[in-house]
Amino acid sequence: MQATPADRQPTIEAFPLNTSGSALGAEIQRVCHDNELVISAWSPIHLRDTLKKLYWKDGKDAVNAMTFWEDMQRYLYLPRLNGRDVLEQAIIKGAGSKDFFGTAYGQTGDVFEGFKFGDANVQLDDTLLLIEPEVAKRYETNLPADLRPKSGDAPPPAGAPDGGSSPLQSPIGGASSVPATGTGKAKSFYGSVEVNPATAKMRLVQLAEEIISNLASDPQAELKITVEITADFPNGATDQIKRAVSENAKSLGFKTSTWE
Repeated sequence: MQATPADRQPTIEAFPLNTSGSALGAEIQRVCHDNELVISAWSPIHLRDTLKKLYWKDGKDAVNAMTFWEDMQRYLYLPRLNGRDVLEQAIIKGAGSKDFFGTAYGQTGDVFEGFKFGDANVQLDDTLLLIEPEVAKRYETNLPADLRPKSGDAPPPAGAPDGGSSPLQSPIGGASSVPATGTGKAKSFYGSVEVNPATAKMRLVQLAEEIISNLASDPQAELKITVEITADFPNGATDQIKRAVSENAKSLGFKTSTWE
């Protein structure tokens, strides 16, 4: 281990193993867990303190959660977790309180996209940011009242008086948005939505959390999801864009990918 990033040499400590059994791997695992060399459950307090000590400094108020996870695999001065799920559980528990950190799914200048504070409905992915709690408090305070996240509140249905017309503002938690007709249960759902390219990453995550996850909560449901992208270039697309998009579309398994 290393006590601090500035240590020039790691500290080595030996632990005795019981070699009388045949499962040496299990014995190594037991010793690692008993001596907290590998952590199977991590408190959001320790997560916050680690970020505050090493990441939230020198003017940096937010850290990418996956960058932090990858650093934990590289550097001896960071805790060793049993798996990524341990970090994910610590983030979910901490995100439900305003004591540890705020979250977002991207940052453009001073704007946090998909900002949440005191809301445990988060997902650990490549875009998730963990925001220093005091910075998150100030950011929330400076937001217009109608844009402040409301912890634990489901967004209003589409077309509601205060819900606007965004199709993303549909009920969550498995509640059906189909009016009761008395003619039996609905058998199918069809939906389409236009996504602003500037916030596409956040919106697609929101769609997955609030629409797709609810549909998939029924083990008998059969889901088919198609993403359709249309882009127009008044002055013509550059060769660099065409080449990059065509190659990426092919590697991502697009069924259709054409230029006109």
